[in-house]
Amino acid sequence: MQESIDSDKKRKRFLFVLCSSVTILAIAVLSIYNFMNEGIREIKISIVLVSIIVTAYMALKRLDSDILIYRICLFLLCLSLFYSVPNGAGQGTSLYWIYILPLLFFFFFGKREGLIWFIVFSSCLFFVILTPSVFGWYSYGYTTVLRFIVTLGIVTMVAYGLESSRDRCNILLEEKNKSLLQEKQRLELAMNEIKTLSGFIPICSNCKKIRNDDGYWEQIENYIRDHSGADFSHSICPECIAKLYPEFKHLA
Repeated sequence: MQESIDSDKKRKRFLFVLCSSVTILAIAVLSIYNFMNEGIREIKISIVLVSIIVTAYMALKRLDSDILIYRICLFLLCLSLFYSVPNGAGQGTSLYWIYILPLLFFFFFGKREGLIWFIVFSSCLFFVILTPSVFGWYSYGYTTVLRFIVTLGIVTMVAYGLESSRDRCNILLEEKNKSLLQEKQRLELAMNEIKTLSGFIPICSNCKKIRNDDGYWEQIENYIRDHSGADFSHSICPECIAKLYPEFKHLA
């Protein structure tokens, strides 16, 4: 169980570092473009985003509260997008950054919590982009908004499906591991109950007694009984009957 938790923790940290690296690279390229076009507001937003990502990365290195750090980081990213989208940052292209959020919600928080994050975020977002004239926000146009909602829904369903598939696979693996562990325990118990004879056994060539580990000679049946799971039921073979009890040899 602990190995599964550690593996999930490493998996999430790896994706966080990967996404952070790609995002910072993209922001750096866009910042150069915004600087050349005097997009001061976009540059300020980029600085805030990079600061959030770097701070979260440093917190992951120093603290052992990964899920809390992911929540704070994504909450701040959502706030920055709520500022960028209604203000039309990047001439309205900030809307494209929304597509990555459902993937992050479900990946870092799982199906249930991820779905809650998406419902709350998308509800606020749709309110912003569907009522631009009420508050004087940037207008994306109904065609753009409709296409955005449809494509965001598709991305969300794919993200939810991927997380559901991964979650189901983990459940099956855990059940398989439990089954294998139980089988291993049964085999170990059986092995502990089984005693075997191996190696060279010193035996008297005449009386057939066996010398045990303490140096004493004992009957062969006693030795075998003590070193294995076998026991003896004494009888007499036909040859011995003829030799020892010739008067009863006709009964053999």
